Parts: sequence; structure tokens; C-alpha cells
Amino acid sequence: MAVLGILTVPNPILAKKCRLVGVDEFGEDLRRFVSDMAETMYAAPGVGLAAPQVGDLRRIIVTDPGNCTREQDDDGRPTNPRFVAMINPVVLEASKDKIVWEEGCLSVPGFEDDLARPRRVHLRWLDEHGRPHQKWFEDYDAVVVQHEMDHLEGTVILDRVSRLKKGRYLQRRSKVKVEREVEA
Repeated sequence: MAVLGILTVPNPILAKKCRLVGVDEFGEDLRRFVSDMAETMYAAPGVGLAAPQVGDLRRIIVTDPGNCTREQDDDGRPTNPRFVAMINPVVLEASKDKIVWEEGCLSVPGFEDDLARPRRVHLRWLDEHGRPHQKWFEDYDAVVVQHEMDHLEGTVILDRVSRLKKGRYLQRRSKVKVEREVEA
């Protein structure tokens, strides 16, 4: 397993829509990539990761919402990881009632904001072995999967906040980048 590099805004790959994973792509390479994505998510540490965040434009996400509360080893990784890999996930149904949650993103470091999303979502996906699954996700779990699925559409949390908040964040990031370059 390998820890992959996580892209951050304003990398243009994060704004691209991902393609479906083809039937012919299931196999050892895909399983290894999913394993690397999970390792990267845990190392970050995070509770979800989408393929475009590591530079791959396929419809793949890994999630483990329990990662933030589970026992961890000395390196900060869960002692009992329970990630779920979702290949070509599709929302079949979403509740009309909303939940507001403060979200952050590994590709938007140092930014958090309250976002409203459907409280419940019913998803269909394939696992890394090509087996089909369906499940209802609720509350925090629903927030996590919807956040990661946004990445598959080329959407980051900055696209869901006001232009003012987005502009301030990008300006602050730009200033930090210039300061680092001057120090180097």
C-alpha cells in the first residue's frame, strides 16, 4: 500500500467530472488503487476520499466516517479500519429534509463551513471486486458520501459557499503560497 499525494485547490483536476469505471478495469490494479486511496485517507487523516483528489478521474470513493472516533495506533491510523469502497456510486433517492453539518475537505486545507445536505440518501455502487451494493446512509454518514460524490462531479466545498467566502479563502491561500516561496 502507498500513500498518494492529495491535490488541493485550485488544481484544475478537482473541477473535472469523472468517468465511469469500465467492467474491464476491475481486477488487481483497481483493488490496489482502492487500497492506496484508503491508506491515503487514513494517513491524512480523513473520513473520505475521492479519486480526483489523488489525480484519478474515475468514479471511485472510499469512506470511513467512524475513523474520527475509532481507536488509533501511534501513527494516527485506525487499529480496526472499516472503509467502504464505492465504484460508480449513484444516488437512487434523497430525503427532502436537510441536515446542516460543518464540513472540511482534504483538498481545501484550513477551510470549514456549514453546509445543508439531504439527511438520508439511498445509494447503489459496486465494490472493488465488482459486487453490487445498495444502502441508505443517514446523518453524518450521508454527509460524508455526498461530499465525496461531489468530487466526482468536479465540485469542492468552495463551490457550495458564497463568492465572498471562496474569494477570501483563495486569497489567503495565495498569500501563504507567496510567503513560502519567498522563504525558500
